[in-house]
Amino acid sequence: MTDNTSATDGSKRILLVCRHAPYGTSLARESIETALAAGALGVDITLLFINDGVWQLYNHQQVSVIAAKNHGAMLSALPLYGVERLLVDEKSLSERGIKASNLTDIAEVIDKDQVKHLLANCKVILSF
Repeated sequence: MTDNTSATDGSKRILLVCRHAPYGTSLARESIETALAAGALGVDITLLFINDGVWQLYNHQQVSVIAAKNHGAMLSALPLYGVERLLVDEKSLSERGIKASNLTDIAEVIDKDQVKHLLANCKVILSF
């Protein structure tokens, strides 16, 4: 795990903590839109998916049942905007019975100690 306190050029990195399921509120979509916008501006962004936020990375979403748009396309666009660190809390996955193999390929599973380190060492945190 890398230190998340400052980018190599001296600018601050931003941690976006994604806690909400992908549908039901606009928070999940807003977190991805924030990451895309910040990435386009050259800001160093890390996304941390915890609690029900891990569902945002689940590959087998059937949004046609609820007449919603799957924001998987937005997630897959993140690397194009320089957003390459999508971290997922291992405990949150376990509590929901989700296997890492069922997540998007760009996500990295981290344990609780890594989550604690990330939160403790990041100066700018936005929670969605």
